[in-house]
Amino acid sequence: MDTEDRKSPDAAKVTRSVLDKAKRNDVVLMHDIHVTSVGAVPRILRTLTARGCRLVNVSHPARHM
Repeated sequence: MDTEDRKSPDAAKVTRSVLDKAKRNDVVLMHDIHVTSVGAVPRILRTLTARGCRLVNVSHPARHM
């Protein structure tokens, strides 16, 4: 899922967007070049983990066709 984090200067908005949209087996796209995205990550990870989600790293870059 695209969080559209690049469009928001508000970490709380990015957090809400992810937590409202994330569902089973989603790959969550975030950009670590944005301070707001980095700021949103701790709460996102805590909340998704508390919901029972298993978090993994994607080992290969996504390829767009």
